[in-house]
Amino acid sequence: MLICLIYLDYKQEYDMKPLTEREEDVMNYFWNRGALSVREVVELHDEPRPSRTTVATFVKFLEQKGYLEHRTENSGFVYIPIIQRNEYCGHNLRSVIRRYFDNSIHNVVNFLINNEYCSDEDAKALIAQIYNRKKK
Repeated sequence: MLICLIYLDYKQEYDMKPLTEREEDVMNYFWNRGALSVREVVELHDEPRPSRTTVATFVKFLEQKGYLEHRTENSGFVYIPIIQRNEYCGHNLRSVIRRYFDNSIHNVVNFLINNEYCSDEDAKALIAQIYNRKKK
């Protein structure tokens, strides 16, 4: 069992295919709503809506990359997210930290503070969160 969990964590970390910005936009509909048909995804878009063929192409890519799976329902397919938003965001964040910050949270925080991305209020809130985490 432990070997399976380690393998799954390894697979998730290294086999998660990157998404294009447009694929991520389409994936957000599934993360926000759950199971959807291609028709429903088209209807959720603002005007001007993309064509059904365009959305179907992106859904096919998302399924091929392992983000969605489908099941047959009534007269068509319904697609279900396999990878959740928090898994995807966590993978991307770990990748950025590893690639650009020498795998160091300290370097990330240092970058944010020294480049004025972090207000004094944000810094104080972060310190409070760290302090309260250690108490638990």
